[in-house]
Amino acid sequence: MAEILYNLAAEILKSLGSLAAEEVGSIYGLADELHKFSTTVSSIQAVLIDAEEQQGSSNQLKDWIARLKKVFFEADDLLDDVATEVEHRKLFNKVGIFFSKLNPVIFNRKISYRLKAIRRDLDVIAKDRASLNLVERRQQPLLPEPYSTTLAQCVYNDEIIKKNFDKALWVCVSDVFEVKMIAEKIIESGGGKKDNYLQLDAVQKELRKMLEGKYLLVLADVWNEDPLRWSNLKNMLTGGAKGSKILVTTRSDVVAEVSGRKEIVKKCGGVPLAIRLVGSLLLLKRTEDEWMYFRNQDLSNITQGGNDLTAILRLSYHYLPRHLKICFVYCSLFSKDSEIQRFDLVDMWIAQGFIQSSNSNRDNVEDVANSYFVDLLRRSFFQELFMQFHKMHDLIHDLAKQVADSEFFSIIKAKDTKIVPDQTLHASCLFKIDGSLTFPNSFYRKHMKLRTFIYLNDSPGSVMSNSNLARMISSFSRLRVLHLGQLDIVFLPQSLGGLKHLRYLSISSNSIVTLPNTITKLHNLQILKLFSCSILQNLPRDIWRLVSLRHLACQWCDSITHIPPGIFQLTSLMHLEFDHCTALKDMPPGIGQLTSLRTLPSFIVGKESCISGQASDRLNELNGLVDLRNSLTIKFMGPSDLMMLETLQPNQNIKGLGIKNYSGSTFPSWLMDENLGFLLPKLVHLCIEDCHKIQKLPQLWKLPFLQSLALRNLNGLYGYDDKFMEPSKNPTDERYYFSSLKQLELQRISEKILKQILCPPPHHPSPLRNLKKLTLVSVERLATMPEDVFKNLTSLQSLSIRSCGDLVYLPPCLIHLTSLETLSIEFCPDLDLSNEEGMQFQVPGNLSTLTLFRLDKLMLLPLWLRHFLTSLKAIYIM
Repeated sequence: MAEILYNLAAEILKSLGSLAAEEVGSIYGLADELHKFSTTVSSIQAVLIDAEEQQGSSNQLKDWIARLKKVFFEADDLLDDVATEVEHRKLFNKVGIFFSKLNPVIFNRKISYRLKAIRRDLDVIAKDRASLNLVERRQQPLLPEPYSTTLAQCVYNDEIIKKNFDKALWVCVSDVFEVKMIAEKIIESGGGKKDNYLQLDAVQKELRKMLEGKYLLVLADVWNEDPLRWSNLKNMLTGGAKGSKILVTTRSDVVAEVSGRKEIVKKCGGVPLAIRLVGSLLLLKRTEDEWMYFRNQDLSNITQGGNDLTAILRLSYHYLPRHLKICFVYCSLFSKDSEIQRFDLVDMWIAQGFIQSSNSNRDNVEDVANSYFVDLLRRSFFQELFMQFHKMHDLIHDLAKQVADSEFFSIIKAKDTKIVPDQTLHASCLFKIDGSLTFPNSFYRKHMKLRTFIYLNDSPGSVMSNSNLARMISSFSRLRVLHLGQLDIVFLPQSLGGLKHLRYLSISSNSIVTLPNTITKLHNLQILKLFSCSILQNLPRDIWRLVSLRHLACQWCDSITHIPPGIFQLTSLMHLEFDHCTALKDMPPGIGQLTSLRTLPSFIVGKESCISGQASDRLNELNGLVDLRNSLTIKFMGPSDLMMLETLQPNQNIKGLGIKNYSGSTFPSWLMDENLGFLLPKLVHLCIEDCHKIQKLPQLWKLPFLQSLALRNLNGLYGYDDKFMEPSKNPTDERYYFSSLKQLELQRISEKILKQILCPPPHHPSPLRNLKKLTLVSVERLATMPEDVFKNLTSLQSLSIRSCGDLVYLPPCLIHLTSLETLSIEFCPDLDLSNEEGMQFQVPGNLSTLTLFRLDKLMLLPLWLRHFLTSLKAIYIM
């Protein structure tokens, strides 16, 4: 792919700049060589955009691009070697200059020889470009705001505005459209105090004072499409003098009605995928003329002679920005229908250097990478399955395969290891590996420059022999990404420490007892993920040497008993995960040192800390982590009381929150506050588990963006506060009863609580209208589902009922679940499914998977299943 060359040139130039800042050139005696090299790379980069657009025009240009790519990758590896050596010597020489000219010169000579060879090859390539007639063009810098926002800034700053309006106010709304929060931002924009208003009426009173006179208000980058929320905001903005204006910028629904739209839809043949892709392209067209040109030229050229869906897909790829093309093509390594975990993919992109960040700040790189993913999602190159899991439509996956060249290869069968192209840099293994498999020598010999190897077959019993793994690691010394998911490995060889370019390492093995000490030599390692390594006993003692580590995940590692204190020296760490590590009973003090931390889904407060009174101090450390906004779960291993949790005040921007094993009878004031939706406005995931003495639930339905809620083992719970049963004084509260909730799990709670949540009072309209997944486990005294439960759940796709021993009957309201795709009922011994009364389905069903497990009264399949004969794909009965 020529698209990667421009970005690669930019990375090389950035690396050269960093080395120059360290005065590495003068220390190695290579300052002149590095300067000349930088000049040559810069001059070649100037013609790469033109080369990319003309790459299909001649074989001579294709050959030039292939040669250039080879040299650029060699240069990238060389500069990475130098930067790694610099970091290594810094780490072990804390005094004075990090290394001296008097140090052994063997490494220096090797570097000098490699650099001169690369520059010699590059000079030849630079001379050859003259015969290609390439034009110099520079890429426009990435702008953080959309075109419409830039235009709005010009209007906002114009002198005419200052003359004609008493006040000009600017508020960036982004994706969180919370009325009270926007109102507070408007007040602050106008010079008002940044007070923490708890009551909406206090905010509204202050806002109306601010809007006296003639004002211009700009609401920038708005995504909300809910008319009800717009109405609530407009009601607050009443007032102001005649001639006041509100200007809104958005990247959604940029064009409302344009003539020719129906014709464009017709040209897509009515195919939903094609319509979505073309629609995403039209969002980038800002005028009616652009729409007309697209319809009459671009679209007409590919639909002459019929609706060619493949050509439409290629057109959507053609219009992708350069930085997104390589990220999309990387997805060709995954198999069709595979679930892609968003953050795994984003981490791989970062590891490969695909991300064009405006600076070297790690926060910036990760945020930019996430924006890439969101951009591809909005353009319909991904489909959201649930939460952070996505997939690619089969036709989109085919497109990725078509546009990828020989640099990307998926090994589908064992014999394919013999036909992997010599040019392959990124490889995935999709077939099941067993312990007897031996890769051919040619596979190792021909692909020593491999940058990605990911194992993506999740079949049980996959095993890689020690000799194969050792050979692979010693051969593929230039790997950036090594993903060995669901692959049983007995031990990792010491040669792992030689992968000095490695940025991403993921291991999932039930047989690994320890990690090699040499793993701490991986100074470039950014991501270390250990999944289901059930007998892994400890992490490396010298883990502090992994100076680039920003993501450490240990999940389902049941034998890890302690965390090495050196972890808290990893100041680059942004994500620290110890989920389901059952033997881990405490975490050492010092978490407050990780000032970059964003994610902490398992913070364990040990028994001794609880008893000694140190728990409050431990929790108070968390308050200093100002970036802790992704997720936080507190798990108590000893007696805990209200004062401990009162110490904690989660970041207002927190997205995930969990409280486990809390032994108090009341939640802290910050969680029981009536204005919970304003205190935690961005909360998406909430889990409350094993809090056996808790009596009342917070007003969770007020959380505007809550998507996932799990309430488990709350034995002492007897319901919501009595105020829940009464109409609210604030009508906004009643309109949004769990308005964003998609997943709900209720485990070991009473039937009363279930009814309160699923069947709220009538002053809470449209309850759970967006719920897609409902899981009920061990609900006490549940004989039948309440009649009104299913009537509102028209979006429900998955229903799971387990271990409800008193359940005897499913009501006919099941017929209202028109979106249901998966139904699972397990361990309900008294449930009788044969009752047909009221089971009169009015619309076609979508049920595709049915699981019936340990239902003692099940003698025959219920007759109402006949309604799903055309949709059912799998039935599991035991």
